[in-house]
Amino acid sequence: MLLPTLLRRCTAPLSRTPLISTRSRDLISTRSRDFISTKSRDLISTGSRGLATFSKDSRRFYKEVDVIKTNEGYQVTLDNKFNVRTPLRNLLVLPTETLANAVAVEWDSQRENIIFAIMPLTTLCFKATDKPIEGEGLVEHMLEFLTTDTVCYRAGPDDEKLQALENSRWNPLTDWFSSHYHVHLAVTTDITLTPQPEQTITSLRKHLLNQHPWTLPAYHHSTTSLKSLVIAMAMLDGGLSAEEAIACSCLETDYQIDRWGEVEWQHTLDKARLSADVAAAVLLVNEIRSLSGNQLQAWS
Repeated sequence: MLLPTLLRRCTAPLSRTPLISTRSRDLISTRSRDFISTKSRDLISTGSRGLATFSKDSRRFYKEVDVIKTNEGYQVTLDNKFNVRTPLRNLLVLPTETLANAVAVEWDSQRENIIFAIMPLTTLCFKATDKPIEGEGLVEHMLEFLTTDTVCYRAGPDDEKLQALENSRWNPLTDWFSSHYHVHLAVTTDITLTPQPEQTITSLRKHLLNQHPWTLPAYHHSTTSLKSLVIAMAMLDGGLSAEEAIACSCLETDYQIDRWGEVEWQHTLDKARLSADVAAAVLLVNEIRSLSGNQLQAWS
């Protein structure tokens, strides 16, 4: 998938304007027909340069993708004619060159159709720019995952092998989580819902609300993709690598595959999508955290 690859491609220094012109279009597979939906594009003219606004998948109409630096930040341009806009018609302006390069690679990797389902970084940057949901709403939705968080529900004594595997992989994670955030996590083998302590929920809510507004969509996207608030927060706050986070999230699925085999293509495709989603979130958070002082304040 795209993001793990572009993380390596976007670190080289660039010195000219336009900053990049990418032409490699073989990084994304579009074999899943569920992804493909073609809609007409909405192009808005504003003087000498147009503004390409996208709210749904559409036909690819451009050949070249570039990054330009402006007084406000970095912008992605198409054919040096159109500046990309978000679904709410906000100009997409990015705070770092690396982030802009990574977004541009996603746009350049589209083939016949612009498919946002396989452009996770672009989608996150759209959400961060538009902020259609207030931070409190995102945080409350994330906290709902804590009630059924996969790492807090372990296999029972009827499957000792799986239980031992979960304990060996997840106990270090929950121990780190409890120590890092100064909270207690209720872990159970019961199949009924086990509520987390109110103090834990309050502490995590405060931590999440203190995050930079641009990183909240990444926290939210990681939580829904990994199906675990514990894994997502640990990954974005330094307790797990992206690879470890994916392994923790997929532990039970991988265990079942080892026992019963996998559905041809499907499990591999699912994990590739998850890898791209996670890589996008990690890159966005790391780039925002690389800002300092007035830079950081300007993007709040």
